[in-house]
Amino acid sequence: MTTLKRELGLFTCVLLVIGNIIGVGIFTTPGEIASGLPSAGWVLLAWLIGGLMATAGALTYAELGTMYPKAGGNYVFLKEAYGPLWGFLYGWAYALVTSAGTIALLAIGFAEYLGIHTGTVNSKVFSIFVVLVLTFLNSRDVKIGASVMDAVTMIKIVAMMALVGLGFTIGKGETAHFTPFFTGDPGNAFFAIAVALVPMAFAYSGWNSAVLVAEEVKEPSRTIPLSLVIGTLATAAIYILMNAVYLYAIPLGQLVQEVRVAHTAAANLFGGWGPIAIQCLVATSVLGCLSASLLTNPRTVFALGRDGYFFEFTGRVHPKHQTPQGAIVFEGVWACVLILIGDFGVILKVLSVPLVIIGTMTVASIYVFRWKYPDVPRPYKCWGYPFVPALYVIISIFMLYATVVKRGIYGPIGIGIFLLGVPVFYLWKRFYRR
Repeated sequence: MTTLKRELGLFTCVLLVIGNIIGVGIFTTPGEIASGLPSAGWVLLAWLIGGLMATAGALTYAELGTMYPKAGGNYVFLKEAYGPLWGFLYGWAYALVTSAGTIALLAIGFAEYLGIHTGTVNSKVFSIFVVLVLTFLNSRDVKIGASVMDAVTMIKIVAMMALVGLGFTIGKGETAHFTPFFTGDPGNAFFAIAVALVPMAFAYSGWNSAVLVAEEVKEPSRTIPLSLVIGTLATAAIYILMNAVYLYAIPLGQLVQEVRVAHTAAANLFGGWGPIAIQCLVATSVLGCLSASLLTNPRTVFALGRDGYFFEFTGRVHPKHQTPQGAIVFEGVWACVLILIGDFGVILKVLSVPLVIIGTMTVASIYVFRWKYPDVPRPYKCWGYPFVPALYVIISIFMLYATVVKRGIYGPIGIGIFLLGVPVFYLWKRFYRR
């Protein structure tokens, strides 16, 4: 059996999007994003623009996901638009590095926020244990995995809203931090916002989660567009509220120098118990993101295996549990191997540039599909086409430029390693598939 069962409803898919987006970015990147912005109003506007950009991507993916409601997301779109080679290049980099590396980093981060220092034996053992438990739950039943993810994500949302509500009501902040709301030269401010979109893309990443599990979504023509848009807009609203409470607690001049923004804000607002509460909140947030990642990410590995471009066992559906068990186990075990290796962060840096290119190509594929397959049924058509996808592509090109400049030598090396997948693709087709 190679077809998955449709069991995920709208509520779970919305939480899947929110859970995948909200990890550690909102707790660590606000200071970097605020750098160069002259006042609180510009900071909040920057987060709004970042949310609208993510929504533009979500609207585009909504059309693609309803055209091809299959497991794999980006891999499927790239394969159908540009050919199997491009799908393969993305899929292998995603399966072996990006996805498993992200899972490993989240597990290590979860241990760190629970007070287990990174790099120690205890950290590695605990991180591996967490990954294996979530791997087991997700491989047994998609409903079990989804229920765990739903519960943790709801706790995360409630805790963040409690922080905002308590911060503005009983917290020791200053409304003077918001005045003047808009000041400074608008031209310089908008340029600073454009630069800030690079780290903001990290904070908003994960908005495409619902298309990865499209094959298991009930009523995909309705659920996929709604979950992508609702989940992304809800996250943008949460992010704006969180930044508002940060600014209420910390003057802008101090905010731009902070790395652990949430901890400082909580200490200023609530005193001694604030940082402890924030540490628990961040740990919960990371766990929710990890749970969502182990639910969604292996679907790309499954799609690769089903098409014959990865190990055969990863492309099978378990006859009893109705899950892509082989793909889930592979991704979980490989993440554990990366945890043991430890020093794999540089690999993620190396591949960041080619993966930004691939992401831009995926959004641009909507134009390819409109031209190549005008008669293919589209239960949902991208709102604002062709301008909304174009906005995303243009901003992504700028982000790509900024990423290349920031990564330095990592960019060309990453593209070179990525292109080494071309001969692997043809060798795999010739020998393994035979």
